[in-house]
Amino acid sequence: MMSRWALSWVVVIVMLSGCGKEEGTRERMVDLEAVAVEDPAKQLVSLSNAIERSKREGSLYARRAMVLLRQGELDKAFSDVNEAIRLSKEPANYFVKAQVLYLMGRREAALPFALRAERNSYESSSLYVLLTELYLDNGEYEKARGFARQALELSPDDPHAVYYKGRVLEVTGDTTVAIRQYQKALELKPDFAETHRSLAGLYLAQHELAEASKHTKQGLKLLPEDPQLWHFKGMLQLQTARKDSALASFEKVLALSDTMQGAHYQMAQLQHGSGEYELALQHLDKAPRYSKLLQYLSVRASSLERLGENLAALRTYERMLAIEPKHTYARQSVSRLRYRLERPRPQLDSMAVRQRGF
Repeated sequence: MMSRWALSWVVVIVMLSGCGKEEGTRERMVDLEAVAVEDPAKQLVSLSNAIERSKREGSLYARRAMVLLRQGELDKAFSDVNEAIRLSKEPANYFVKAQVLYLMGRREAALPFALRAERNSYESSSLYVLLTELYLDNGEYEKARGFARQALELSPDDPHAVYYKGRVLEVTGDTTVAIRQYQKALELKPDFAETHRSLAGLYLAQHELAEASKHTKQGLKLLPEDPQLWHFKGMLQLQTARKDSALASFEKVLALSDTMQGAHYQMAQLQHGSGEYELALQHLDKAPRYSKLLQYLSVRASSLERLGENLAALRTYERMLAIEPKHTYARQSVSRLRYRLERPRPQLDSMAVRQRGF
């Protein structure tokens, strides 16, 4: 299932689809201006009536698919855009289908349709932004960079094009210039929630806590159910030793998205600190991405030892030593547990045993 912020982002792409050479495509659609009303419900009624009058006009199905997409009715949008493509091979229809597939979480399937629109001379900054996102998701950064550049060349003041140039710069390590791009995107669109989120993450990584806090707060005002922003809030609360507040923030993260490993990792450390060793282990099991970190292994080993799982704890401390041979705590713990596991068990005095009737 796609997140709410992803839906809002693609809705913006849909709304921007009238830019550039797409105007020519719109002019070929049947009486679209007559049904382009602000109220989505009225727009759906108008489009449905138009489709009844002209059932073989693919552009009408494509337009209704876009409205349904804005409404989050993805299955209906998918059905409409497929009908649009059956009736008309307009490149715009492939772009709409790419967006529907993207929102359905079928990103691999979305890419060929986005490329088909692009290769059929459909020029649009929003199409290039979508292609940038899809190639970033695939880890194909040079291709993403190329489409981000094309988006900006076509629409230099499009905040989404500016933002995605920042995204490419961030993932390729140029965080200083990425921050400048994000700030420019906010100048163009102050309520751009995803940009606030990106800036919050970068500033947090750079320990610029005031800036990170500012953008986290602004992001949460715009996207109050965004798990990544709640995660940043929890991390900021940890920086100021507000552990109870941080715990509540990470619980919120996991209520929104139980697959966020970073939140599970932080929860494990907080639960361990509260003596909730079983819960700490459960959260660690859901954060395998961190399993080679010394802190992860330390929390795991300590929790196992306190629960009496001495052999498992010993093996975990040994893994810590394999990573850091000079780790004093791990070395002392290995010695302690080896002694505990290897020391001979005390034997009962035979006379005492007989006297007790054994």
